[in-house]
Amino acid sequence: MTFDPWYRVVNPRKEVREGRTFNPDEFAIHLEQVVDGRAPEDYRQPEKFFARNFFTRALTEYTGLVLRRLTGETANTSPVLTLVTQFGGGKTHTLTALYHLANTGKKAEVFPGVSDLLRAEHIAEVPKARVGVFVGNAWDPQPGRETPWIDLARQLAGDQGVQALGPKAKTAPPGTEALANVFGAAGGPVLVLCDEVLNFVNRHRDLAESFHAFIQNLTVAMTGTTHGAAVISLPRSQVEMTRTTWSGRSESPRSCDGLPRT
Repeated sequence: MTFDPWYRVVNPRKEVREGRTFNPDEFAIHLEQVVDGRAPEDYRQPEKFFARNFFTRALTEYTGLVLRRLTGETANTSPVLTLVTQFGGGKTHTLTALYHLANTGKKAEVFPGVSDLLRAEHIAEVPKARVGVFVGNAWDPQPGRETPWIDLARQLAGDQGVQALGPKAKTAPPGTEALANVFGAAGGPVLVLCDEVLNFVNRHRDLAESFHAFIQNLTVAMTGTTHGAAVISLPRSQVEMTRTTWSGRSESPRSCDGLPRT
């Protein structure tokens, strides 16, 4: 039996073909850059993102939980999920996969691996949702997004979403009823993705108490929905919660192995 040489079977990365030095920064992913369009094409464009990543069993199960919830299925799903892995465990890759899927909806079925995901998780089609993203190590107050909840409300439902928070939103976290009004203003399924939340609390100590109240109320309000989900990433170890480690670096694994269950 004869076999073809490896260089006829696989197509190496461009830098390998050109004899250039490998740049590990190309594997770093920053969710806020995916959202605002500054990320490399491999992460920014969903078709390239899924072509360069692989749906492991853990990623398939976790993504399936969220997508089923967005379709309105409440059995064996959860409105609020946490990603707790070691540094480099694939948390941001998972959030990015969910971001692309929910933003694209049914058309995402043509992306590599997505049709297999739907069959494995018994989902008819990818649900399209309004997505709100909060990345704690990149977020700072700005006009129009003075607090995290104002920013998320605007992403989910525009000015109407901000109005639904009530007149005190700039100084106080919204209650569960106000958050439910934001979800209603979105006019369909909603997905909230939160990354690096502990980094935010460490940098903005003056907002720590109100932010904690907001997360609690978000959890309760999301529980009252049938087509909504929130996913929050947290570090596994205390080492990751030091000032040294909280430097804005991101995960590098391409396959999101080792993701925890809910």
